Amino acid sequence: MLVCSLTFAHEFWLEPVKFWLVKNEKVRIDLMVGEDYTGEHSNGHKYKILKLDHYGKGQKEDIRNKVYGDSLSSIDMSFTSEGNHLIALNNTSKFIELEAAQFNEYLRTEGLDNVAKLRAQRNDTLKAGRELYQRCVKTLIQVGKQTDETYAINTGMRLEIIPAKNPYAQTAKSAITFKVLFDNKPLGNALVLAWHKMNGKTTHQSLRSNKDGNVSFSIDQKGKWMVSTVHMVPNLEPKQADWQSYWGSYTFGFNEL
Repeated sequence: MLVCSLTFAHEFWLEPVKFWLVKNEKVRIDLMVGEDYTGEHSNGHKYKILKLDHYGKGQKEDIRNKVYGDSLSSIDMSFTSEGNHLIALNNTSKFIELEAAQFNEYLRTEGLDNVAKLRAQRNDTLKAGRELYQRCVKTLIQVGKQTDETYAINTGMRLEIIPAKNPYAQTAKSAITFKVLFDNKPLGNALVLAWHKMNGKTTHQSLRSNKDGNVSFSIDQKGKWMVSTVHMVPNLEPKQADWQSYWGSYTFGFNEL
């Protein structure tokens, strides 16, 4: 039985060394875990990648065989066509158990009010939280000057974050709406965070999605961005774990000087 601190509750994201490229330029994309949009390579030996796909120019390519490194957490890519290129990753679930106070604080911090309410209804508030968690993450890379609709692809993961506008088609700071879907249905009242890292400093905004799963953030064309959320549901096999959570993120950015 695994018991640990809340430090497990890290964001997980895909981070290209550069977000803007020229055709055929090689770029490394790292699988990252951490806090405050600052982290380290994820340990890929602790899970199996179920999905790692590259989307571009109407095509989808399975790139799981490109993962390398001591921690199995890097990919090298180059792109032969201009436009948007989207990378999506989903992995197998990992188990965690937290004692009651830690789990309750975790639910509060991540805005998982629905789970806290269910625990109260079941008189489980003083019980440990047994959870399976997995990641549903995407990153958007821009090659050349052309833009297209690849940024908005629904990749079929259980938790999806989809921008309503292309972040790379903007030329000035303005609002972008992001739609959050769970099982392809709008996820309302989700706590969604927009992380912005610029010159080594991270700031963030947090808002709840509306009934249509939409939330809007003001985005400028500087630094790196990550939009993230967590959704948790009762696990279908209670003997295995009480809860199943899905951690979603969507990263994009503007190469720092």
